[in-house]
Amino acid sequence: MAKMKKVIIITFALLLSACSSSNEKEQAFITSKEQSKSNVSVTNNPFFKEKKEGKIEHLHGVGYAGDQNAVYFATHEGLLVYQDNKWYETVSNKHDYMGFSATDDGFYSSGHPEEGSSLGNPLGLVKSFDHGQTLMNLGFYKQSDFHYMTVGYKSHTIYVVNQEENETLGQGVFYSKDDGKTWSPSQLNGLPQTAARTIVAHPTDENMVGISTAEGVFISRDNGNTFERFTRKIDTTTFMFQEKSVVFAAVENDQSILIKQSLDTKHEEVLAVPPLDEKDHIMYITSNPANDKEIVIVTMNGDIFMTKNNGESWTKLAAKGKI
Repeated sequence: MAKMKKVIIITFALLLSACSSSNEKEQAFITSKEQSKSNVSVTNNPFFKEKKEGKIEHLHGVGYAGDQNAVYFATHEGLLVYQDNKWYETVSNKHDYMGFSATDDGFYSSGHPEEGSSLGNPLGLVKSFDHGQTLMNLGFYKQSDFHYMTVGYKSHTIYVVNQEENETLGQGVFYSKDDGKTWSPSQLNGLPQTAARTIVAHPTDENMVGISTAEGVFISRDNGNTFERFTRKIDTTTFMFQEKSVVFAAVENDQSILIKQSLDTKHEEVLAVPPLDEKDHIMYITSNPANDKEIVIVTMNGDIFMTKNNGESWTKLAAKGKI
């Protein structure tokens, strides 16, 4: 399996984004949830201000963090949030969040501190319970930047794609079920030797993880040790797990398609896709854990759409990154 691991790591490496500059000073992380700031709603929180215009650059992740019906967008310059038909940005801590993963109690991420921050670079593996006002260090501080990682929304099982060996992990895919205290390797048996695009953990099943490829979505029920094809063979750009379904975006006959497929029966439901520019494809998908008919998609060109009725109608939230 050494060859397969190498293929996966090299493929993920091809998609790396620009990173922030290094910083030598250090800032203390919180060590418990009790030390985090009050986790009040975004709209009543002085950590956020409304953003009425601007452009989203270098998007690194999207998700419904903290069970608040708010969509978080992790960018090269901090977090943006869409809630109640308005956009918000943080007033500080505008870190370059990579590998952003929303969970029921906050988010996990990696990446690099904002320019002028007293945090060291890279951030390693961090968690926030309060929209990014404070961060908890879960390991690899100033060692690793996990551009590709995923965390189960409620299970909190963490998967990281480690591209450069550090003090704890070699190259490969590793998982942790105890917030990074211990790690185990994923063997990746059964994956085709083709481009790996997205790695996603199931929201509640602590053993289920999937990877999208140019040949479809492959799912593992043993923490990434063995994979089996789940979808038909199709060029899949990205996907996400809902509790009982997989929602995936693919390219067929040069057109973007969106399909919801049952985990139990594998029955496919084709969802309508909003009008996209020619050769523009879906890069990110997320859905509201409280309502699986509410789905957000982001395209390669920076268009952002939301549906609240499984694709029957779509609302455009951003056009080519402009809100």
